[in-house]
Amino acid sequence: MGDNTRILAMELGLLEEVLRTIVRQEMTEMRDEIKQTLISKRESLLQEERFYIEQVAEVLDVKSRHTIYNYRKNGTLPEPQYDASNRPYWTPDQLERLMRLRGIKGKFPL
Repeated sequence: MGDNTRILAMELGLLEEVLRTIVRQEMTEMRDEIKQTLISKRESLLQEERFYIEQVAEVLDVKSRHTIYNYRKNGTLPEPQYDASNRPYWTPDQLERLMRLRGIKGKFPL
């Protein structure tokens, strides 16, 4: 019985290691897919003609709308234009200056 228990424990150990390897590989692949999705989403945002507050926050990689309001208040972000429903938005040209000041790299429409 002792030998069978030892063999079973070794097999379980090997199975555990194989499963860990598979999970690590799957997590790496998922992380890469998520990263590519986020990059694609940001690049598609950069092709827009109008950037509303949420999009500006995403493009500038800030977490809060309050940061955008602070940028507006202190003059870092130029005054927005307004759409028909009075929502503020910025054009790519308006955001280009801010992106250069913040040192944001990447494609940006001119």
